[in-house]
Amino acid sequence: MLDPQNQINIITPKIQMRYFIHFTILVSIFISGCQSTGVVPMDQDSYMIGKKDGAPGLGVSLTNKAEVYREANEFCKKKGFEVKTLEVITTPARPAQLGSTELHFKCVVPGGTAQPLQKIPDTVIEIRK
Repeated sequence: MLDPQNQINIITPKIQMRYFIHFTILVSIFISGCQSTGVVPMDQDSYMIGKKDGAPGLGVSLTNKAEVYREANEFCKKKGFEVKTLEVITTPARPAQLGSTELHFKCVVPGGTAQPLQKIPDTVIEIRK
């Protein structure tokens, strides 16, 4: 409402509450979108890190992927090892959906030779005649 004498905008408490709720929701979505799972132990001596990309936009965020690798390298370096990637899953950002990066890795003795990632089939079909 506009006060004709002072030309000051007067915002009712109901409108203030609505602004506060919208602001709180947007801030919580932004903050939760940037979180990493941290290093999570998986099978035997393998680990996993997952991270949502908090940056809006479309496509894959290379910054998000780099941060996941940086975190894995720091974890392995503390143990005196280096990262060996088992699998990387990247989900590109789309409208109303944040992108994410998931890294499955092992910590191995430094100085190993890098091998290309080989996909192992989930199911083996045997045909007998």
